[in-house]
Amino acid sequence: MKMRKILTILLTFLGLLTISSCKSCKKETLATPTNLTISEEGLITWDKVANASEYVIYINDNSYNVSKNEYQVSDLTKDFTYYVYAKGTNYLDSKPTDKKVYKAEVKPPVILDPITIGISGPSEVKSEQSIKLTANVEGTDNKEVTWSIKDDVEYASITQDGTLTAEAVNGDTIIEVIATSKYDSTQSASKIITIVAKPVLTQAMLDALNQDKISFEGYINISLYTIGLFEKLESTYVTDVKTAMDGTNWFAQYENGDTGTIMSLYYKNNKNKACQVGVSFMNEEEYFPMLDDLGNEVSFIDSGLYNGLKNLTVDDFTFNLETWRYEYIGSDKTLPSKVLAASNPYDFVPTGFALIIEESEIMGIYSKSEPDYSLVDGYKGIQELIVTINLGDSVSVPTISKYDHEDIHDDLQLAIDNMNALTSYTLDFKEITASYMSSGVVESGFTEYITGTDCYFAPYNVKYDSQLNEIHTYLENASYGYKKINDNLYNTYYQDTDGAYYASRAYQSDFSLAKPTFAFAAEIFRTYYENPEDGTITYYVDDVMSPVASTFYYGVGNDINLYGIFATRGYISTSESFTPYVVVKDGYIIEACFYFYIGSIYGVVELKYDEFNTTTLPENVNVEFEAREVPSSWNELTIEVTSGSDPTIEDEYTANALDYLKRYFENDNIDNELPFFGNALGDTYGFGLTTIYIPKGQDKVKNAIVFYYDVPLDINYTIDSSLKEVENYLLSLGFVRDSNGNFKKGNINIAPTDYSLDLLIYVWKD
Repeated sequence: MKMRKILTILLTFLGLLTISSCKSCKKETLATPTNLTISEEGLITWDKVANASEYVIYINDNSYNVSKNEYQVSDLTKDFTYYVYAKGTNYLDSKPTDKKVYKAEVKPPVILDPITIGISGPSEVKSEQSIKLTANVEGTDNKEVTWSIKDDVEYASITQDGTLTAEAVNGDTIIEVIATSKYDSTQSASKIITIVAKPVLTQAMLDALNQDKISFEGYINISLYTIGLFEKLESTYVTDVKTAMDGTNWFAQYENGDTGTIMSLYYKNNKNKACQVGVSFMNEEEYFPMLDDLGNEVSFIDSGLYNGLKNLTVDDFTFNLETWRYEYIGSDKTLPSKVLAASNPYDFVPTGFALIIEESEIMGIYSKSEPDYSLVDGYKGIQELIVTINLGDSVSVPTISKYDHEDIHDDLQLAIDNMNALTSYTLDFKEITASYMSSGVVESGFTEYITGTDCYFAPYNVKYDSQLNEIHTYLENASYGYKKINDNLYNTYYQDTDGAYYASRAYQSDFSLAKPTFAFAAEIFRTYYENPEDGTITYYVDDVMSPVASTFYYGVGNDINLYGIFATRGYISTSESFTPYVVVKDGYIIEACFYFYIGSIYGVVELKYDEFNTTTLPENVNVEFEAREVPSSWNELTIEVTSGSDPTIEDEYTANALDYLKRYFENDNIDNELPFFGNALGDTYGFGLTTIYIPKGQDKVKNAIVFYYDVPLDINYTIDSSLKEVENYLLSLGFVRDSNGNFKKGNINIAPTDYSLDLLIYVWKD
């Protein structure tokens, strides 16, 4: 037993010895070469590999054995692949490197002599103008060169300081300029220069513009500069322009700066007056005369909304060698302004205009504006207009006109009339909104209870249960609305967190103005769908009338009313879309829907109408509050006085408006001399604030007061009607308006201003 045990141990030991010996006789593998690279001269190198005795490098399919960690490629004129691996005595070959590719480059012949010369400067020179060339000499202390022109000396001359002057040429001409080293005349450099011919303006080119149909399309480059002793360029912007006209009609597309949306303008020669044309939601043509800076109506001839480039002559232009354009110098000093009015929908006071000529054709016009200090407060703006010209039958001039009546409109018109005759109804408003600035959608809404004395809004959130049923959760103590006080007064109100109501604004108007108006004609709805199963007809409005959605409802404040103003065509898919629509059944509008797009915010609004002539306020709702009257004097308002704008005070404080105005104007009778703007704007006063102000058309800073009025937006997304109310009010009181829109009477100066749809009224004294 013991012998067998010893034998077993011995066999085990021999087995281990045998295994150990086999392990010691196995060959190791060399490491793969690293950092394989090739130089511009074609020398391939890589890092040495330990225990390697030689390397094998492959160039395409050819192999070469080398003892060093490098290989010189002899032919660099062709593309090739290359890789390498290492070999060693008693070692296994390494793995090859990754295959690399050499791309042959074809370069122009550059001969580097001991002395080298380079010529720097423009590669073009305009006919009859000069440029300066510079020779850079290396390899010698003598940097001087001799300048010359090869062969074509009749086209240009060059002085020994490198000034090249081109002669007049009929077409673009190429010359070769040579700079030769004075130290070594065998060394020289050359540069090709193109002489750009002066464009030729002919009467035939101008006569081609004698057409009524013309369009302009291009862009305006806007540069903003800081104002001060050291003026500098702050920023630049570009906006597109597009106009078209036919001698009677004028059309323009422009970008709304507040929302980024593209909008349209239509003007027409109406009884020799330039009038903006529109068709109202009531399907009535409307004409709004263009007004000058003093409020006078502008004739169509003076407006410039037609082709002002007709009947010009060559003598009306001179060639400017600096700008390289033909500039207008004719006797009609108003023509630049008229041409700019035709080609550009934006405010632009031109310094003149010039023709853009290419290939013996007038291709467009260029104009630079006078400095404009009203584009952005605190900056000087310079505008440059560059537009191309199209002429004749290829030009389309969009117009707008009334819609025809069809039999299908009768049912819709009946429903409109019935909606306006209702004494009460409920309106359910649900919005589904999204934003490019965030992910997901938000759903919310309100139920509005409309009666003879109340428009009560109950807001709610929207959720869905597991069966995707829609659930409305009404917000606690968050209601608001309009309430009739008497036949000529109503208030807006809100509910505070304790459930009490308080008035926020007063309106001296009929209470009907607080309700949805449904003020539209049936004819503006151009397509329809009849559903025989449920007896409904769905009417879709024409695209250009999409803002009619603003009449489907009426919210409190401007924000929610923007949805309807910016209603537009909505797309369900690449092949399905819809415009704002209403659904009619049994003589009433029972539903409406529209898509809206306001810059980064967009969404869908769904409306439902119900409980016709049976609506009352919800149970346990009793809207009572102290009625608010429309303010009627400065003594009822306040002004925030800041130390930065009033040097007579040290601390900021809230002052009674009348007390401060008396002190500012040094006039105890100022309440009888300074107009109370609430007489024109109603109860829309937001705040008053002392400030510093540079009046338009002036360059001196004034200590002033700015009054902010929270006026409603017009249907065309402007505050023009409110501005007009203020301006007419001032004129009726004897104030005189200047060409910059400033009003003056005695030492009182007033500037009503549209500041990004905020109505600001600046007041200052002489």
